[in-house]
Amino acid sequence: MEAYTTHDVEIPINGKELTLKGTIYTAAKPSMPNQWMIIFPGLLEHRKSYLTTFFSNQFASTGVHILSYDYRAHGETAAQTGKNWLKLLPSIFSDAHQVIEWLLDTYLYDKNENDYNLSLFGRSLGGAIILTQGYIEKRAQKLIALCTRYDYHSVSKIKFPEKVIKHISPIYYLKEIPKNKERILLAHCKDDSQIPFENLLLIKNHLNLPEENVLIFKKGGHSFKGHREEIFKKTLEFLKF
Repeated sequence: MEAYTTHDVEIPINGKELTLKGTIYTAAKPSMPNQWMIIFPGLLEHRKSYLTTFFSNQFASTGVHILSYDYRAHGETAAQTGKNWLKLLPSIFSDAHQVIEWLLDTYLYDKNENDYNLSLFGRSLGGAIILTQGYIEKRAQKLIALCTRYDYHSVSKIKFPEKVIKHISPIYYLKEIPKNKERILLAHCKDDSQIPFENLLLIKNHLNLPEENVLIFKKGGHSFKGHREEIFKKTLEFLKF
C-alpha cells in the first residue's frame, strides 16, 4: 500500500475568474484526523519544484495531508496570468486566504477549529506569505517559515512601491504575543546569500520567540542543503498538537 496518493486540483479565485493549479497529497494513514498542511514555494518555484515536492513527499509519507499550489505567474498557473510576478505580487500574497477557504470548504466541512489541524509551511517568498497573510489567518494553527525576509525595504535590486512593501513584509504584521511560542517555527542558514541571516534575528526578536522555536544552521545556503531532513523532523515534532 502506498503511503499517499496524489491528484491535481484547480483552486478558484474570485469566483472562478482565475484557477490556481494545485496538487493534493492524500496520506493513506493520517497521523491525526483532518491534519493538513499547505506548502508555499519560494519565488519562481512551483508545486513541482524539487524542494516543494521533497517536503510534500516527506510530510505525506508520515500521515499529513498536503496541498501545494502554483502562485500567479508561477508554474502552470502562469498560462492564465502571464509571468510578470512583480506586478502580481500583492495578489500572490492575498490569494492565500482564498486557498485556505477552498481547502476547508472542499475537504473539511466542519470548520470548527477543534475539528482540524492546519499548518502552513514555506520557504523564502513562501515564508513571507506565511508570516503576513498566514499570521493573521486564524484558521491556520501552525506556521513554519524558512529563510524569510523581515522587511522588503531591505531589497536593494528592486524598488517596491511603499504600498506593496507594507502588504508583503512581516514587520507590519507580527506581534509579540504569548501564542507565538506554540504557533511559529523559524529556520535560517547563516550563509544564506539571498536573504541575509539577520532577518531571522529580527523576526525572532519581534515575536519574542524562545530558542527552541528557531533552527539555525551554520551552512546550507538558501536551500538548506544538508539540513532538509532535520527541518522535516523538527517540524514533525512541532506539529504535535
